[in-house]
Amino acid sequence: MDITALQFPIGKWSPKGEYTPEEFQERLNILKNIPAEYRALTENLSHEDLQKQYREGSWTIQQLINHVADMHLLHYIRFKHALTETDPNGVVAKIDAWATMEEAKTAPIAFSLQMIEGTHARWAYLIEKMSEEEFQKGYYHPIRQIYIKLIDALDMGAWHAKHHLEHIKLALGK
Repeated sequence: MDITALQFPIGKWSPKGEYTPEEFQERLNILKNIPAEYRALTENLSHEDLQKQYREGSWTIQQLINHVADMHLLHYIRFKHALTETDPNGVVAKIDAWATMEEAKTAPIAFSLQMIEGTHARWAYLIEKMSEEEFQKGYYHPIRQIYIKLIDALDMGAWHAKHHLEHIKLALGK
């Protein structure tokens, strides 16, 4: 498998802009259901399994789970900012630096699995309460250097969750 296929096993994300009601519901269902997939796939892994990588030099499974917990909290916060502020910038993080911190390498994944479950539950609840007009609000993403509407941010969050779940499956040889 080439490096791009390992880096982006489900392809790269790009904003679509328009979504059918079915596509919207699919993304929302991913946010609601994927925490259980993360837990089922990882909660009983050994320390050795948690240190596996999906490619040479990549983050370990443990780092990936901790990264998803961190980033999805940021995704949720971006939604809140976009809904309550005028012309917000998306909250960003130095994700490579965060993922290589000792805490991200060693924190028990149980902490992050709880965070993913709680964050996704709140995030999905927020999304279900939003109006169509609110999905047209958004934020400027300084790293991607684009304005992202919340409808696309939902898509990005669902993509991100699936993207790293596939990394974990690759690391485990599934």
